[in-house]
Amino acid sequence: MKHKKYLLLLFCALFLITGCKKIPKLENGAEVLVEVDGKQFTANEFFDELKERYGTNVLVNFVNNYITEKEINDDLIKSAKEQAEAEFNYYKSLYKTQWSAFLSNYGYNSDNDFMKDLEESYKQEEVVKKYIKESVITDEEINEYYDKNIAGEITVRHILIKTNTTDSMTDSEKTEAKKKALESAKEIIDTLNKSENLENDFIELAKEKSDDSTASEGGLIENFTNESGLVEAFYDASAKLEVGKMTAEPVETKYGYHVIYKVKQNDKPALDTVREKVISNICDELLSATNAKDIYWMGLREKYGMKIYDSIISDTYKAAANNLKKQS
Repeated sequence: MKHKKYLLLLFCALFLITGCKKIPKLENGAEVLVEVDGKQFTANEFFDELKERYGTNVLVNFVNNYITEKEINDDLIKSAKEQAEAEFNYYKSLYKTQWSAFLSNYGYNSDNDFMKDLEESYKQEEVVKKYIKESVITDEEINEYYDKNIAGEITVRHILIKTNTTDSMTDSEKTEAKKKALESAKEIIDTLNKSENLENDFIELAKEKSDDSTASEGGLIENFTNESGLVEAFYDASAKLEVGKMTAEPVETKYGYHVIYKVKQNDKPALDTVREKVISNICDELLSATNAKDIYWMGLREKYGMKIYDSIISDTYKAAANNLKKQS
């Protein structure tokens, strides 16, 4: 953040200096910016040096800002502002008494300067997401994600038997504790296999035996999907069960051993009802890849027909683009 701000100031300073009528000129018309020990340095030399070192970054930022203003809408502005405020508040609470030093270290003179920079950054992020959703993600990718990742909501009851192991235990003690928990879970299954009213008896045993916080509710976990954040082994076992059936063997997770009874399985939602969610999830996945944001911004600049006429900046840009693609 600091470098970007200072580079722009350098270029602004250049334009201000070269616009002054009192600047001396050489016979060829070149404006002299500074003289030392009889050596004169011209504005052209200064500009060429800055262009070679920083010109590509500065000009690309100009282009990105222009595209952002063309693409942004009220909803994206609102989202960017909310995200910027959240990040601002996070940093301010994190640094507290060192807040002024934090701002100064990154080249900001005030809270307002920092907030504006955050908002601009999130505006660009929202715009590149919009580009990915509208111009990158294909119908084939949407259908594939929907088939693999979208499922109907599941409701189950479960009984958890914890292994009750601790770090201070020896390996043999941990093994024994796990064995005991597994045996307890199997005994519960044996008991429930004899039941004539499985769900009712499952509820009672959950209240009596389960070590989970859902015990008082008969082990009830409602309306979850593969995106709900449950342990994978638990979800997979629940998804495979028939409604009204119980797992034949205990399901092991990091929490212990589970006995699971399936209460309900909702139909898979139609693609039209979850399309926006699917596209958003795919977009997040794409942006999680190495250098993804920079690569998609390259695509967005191409969409706008960006042409670089200066050979130095063009060569630097192409080299950076090729390097990004190799690293991705």
